[in-house]
Amino acid sequence: MFFSRLTFRKPLHALLCGVVSLVVGLFVGAVQTAYAAEVPGANSSGLNGVFDAGWSTAYYPQDSITHMHQRLHALGMDEVVLQYAAVEATHLYYPSQLDFLQNTQYKNNELFPKSIEAAKATGTRVWLGLYYNGDNWYTPPTAEQLDTLSARNLKVLEEIYSLYGSEPVVEGVYIPQEIARYYWDGLRDDATPEMLTKHFLKPVTEAAQAKGWKVMAAPFYNQNLETPEKLQTFFESLFAAGFKPDVIAVQDGVGASDAGKHHAETTNVGNFERAVAAACKQYGIDFWVDLELFRTDDSHALADSARISAQLDSAYAAGALKVIGYDLAVLGNAGLDSLEKWKLESSVEPASPDSTTGIAIPRETHSETVPLLKGDARVFDMQGRYLGTGEQKISPAVKTVKKR
Repeated sequence: MFFSRLTFRKPLHALLCGVVSLVVGLFVGAVQTAYAAEVPGANSSGLNGVFDAGWSTAYYPQDSITHMHQRLHALGMDEVVLQYAAVEATHLYYPSQLDFLQNTQYKNNELFPKSIEAAKATGTRVWLGLYYNGDNWYTPPTAEQLDTLSARNLKVLEEIYSLYGSEPVVEGVYIPQEIARYYWDGLRDDATPEMLTKHFLKPVTEAAQAKGWKVMAAPFYNQNLETPEKLQTFFESLFAAGFKPDVIAVQDGVGASDAGKHHAETTNVGNFERAVAAACKQYGIDFWVDLELFRTDDSHALADSARISAQLDSAYAAGALKVIGYDLAVLGNAGLDSLEKWKLESSVEPASPDSTTGIAIPRETHSETVPLLKGDARVFDMQGRYLGTGEQKISPAVKTVKKR
């Protein structure tokens, strides 16, 4: 969910301040604790954590971030993936001394240390994103460009390890570049899984693992351009070439769309997830799912509970050890206060005896009725421009902001 969600396919993460609070609240009231008992890896919410792209949370004070982690931990959502260490020329999320990061326009450089302190206080775990140069891979980089990207990621890795390597709450690092078969399987003669692995993925992954940190990546796919068999073969090629991350958290694609065509459908998303899971199992890599919580239209709103329940069903049925939701970038203390309201007000009908996961649907669809949040849930666009609070209409500029 990174470049595709960042630049053209996912207009969610810096949008409605209430999205994640609605999501978590929905699961608090709509998912029974039977989920945890019946599905390996699942907890009562169905989600094991969230991504935080930092577009808004980077502006939050320590107490707000700690408050957020407290609520996430209470819901069993302990994996917090901080999407970036730095976005070239725009954002910097830790106090870097690297020359190539000093021209960053918005040095919101306390998100990493504040999130680590919050995790230490609450019991959550953080994954530290690495360096993103701001370029998408719709035209695959050359080997030389990948070498430059790798070198900069390695410098960022060295620096964040010097700062946070002794912190036990840091689970590992996250590679923010999206990996998609379409761009590395014949789009250009030299754009192969082997080149991508040799010049970027393998050196970055091995350097992090040598420090004792785990490595996560979140590839995406588009069912309009794939078959499950092609997808499995692509991942097998990456792994055979030497890319051995600890976790592949494949984006399920259910929220993304291009020109009105959905990247994935709930009716067959499991086929693609099982294909990636099979490749991961063959090479001893943990398979997770990066679940898209947003609708496929331009409303930037939370998907309905039935669709999210279907996504969870598919992910765990495909063998996902954990499911991470996207995204938490604009949730603040106001949103966390809303979670308390959800927990108090949500009521649950018994799960259908035919359900494989024990998911129950709430009597009311809160995603249509809960107002946008107030208070400290400020919204910024990708360039850090202030767009107002959750009460105000979101600027069209934010529509270009997608995932990682």
